[in-house]
Amino acid sequence: MLAEQIELATIVLCYKASEDVVGAVRSLLDQDLPTEIVVVNSGGGNVDAVLRRAGITVPCIEYPERLYVGAARNRGIDNTKAPFVAFLASDCRACPGWVERRLVRHRSGARAVASAIANSHPRNLVACAAYIGMFMRRLPGLPETMAIRFGASFDRALFDCYGRFDESVPASEDTEFLKRLPPELQPVWETDVQTVHLNETRLLRLMIDQFRRGIGHGRDMHRILGKSHSRIARDVLRQWRPARTLARAGLSGSDLAYVRLSMPIFWLTLAAKACGVLVSQWSTDRPATSGITAN
Repeated sequence: MLAEQIELATIVLCYKASEDVVGAVRSLLDQDLPTEIVVVNSGGGNVDAVLRRAGITVPCIEYPERLYVGAARNRGIDNTKAPFVAFLASDCRACPGWVERRLVRHRSGARAVASAIANSHPRNLVACAAYIGMFMRRLPGLPETMAIRFGASFDRALFDCYGRFDESVPASEDTEFLKRLPPELQPVWETDVQTVHLNETRLLRLMIDQFRRGIGHGRDMHRILGKSHSRIARDVLRQWRPARTLARAGLSGSDLAYVRLSMPIFWLTLAAKACGVLVSQWSTDRPATSGITAN
């Protein structure tokens, strides 16, 4: 298919040329419909070399400095042409139909299409705890009324009308952008568009990750919503109950059974994240050391 006929551009977001990017790009190349691919790597390394060693040749943009996710998204928008634009973090994989189902909804008139998240290790209890903790409102079986609309692809014209992503914030740049869109342009919920997130499978690493995420979450919620850090921490701990309700609504069979078994670990992750929120009131405004999240 000619480049001008490709309807969806996918910007792959990478940090320090992580080897994970190979799987992310491969999942896009394996789609039934082609997508225009550009990899945006920041923080150093040579992502083009990483991909070429795996036998993959796609356009890559390298930045030696660390870019916030909003800046990386914007560089990708500037360097692609397809009428619709999607994003994929290097620690994620596009499931079969990821491109096609997005385009079905865009062609039917949706200006933005949100996606669900699948668990990379559905039989590992640590991964299940990470999964329900980070993506409880993006489970594949959730009805539209219960889902949060992230992992979206956009009609490129929206960026001309409503601006680009905020480049000054470490995270939540997608939340800020969606707040600018009127209700009729908010992303539609499409459960057939699924992204696999590579969830942590080791308990200690998960606890450290959740603590770091708590720092970023506390800083962002305080900045965006003006909440006190103690209230944000309490809100994190209260996620225990809705998580169980959402799991029952969004999962079934053995997937639900394993998530239920992971609930004690999930509680520990909430405690770690809440501690991170409390620490965030004394932290400096810097990006987290873990990978980019743009699912």
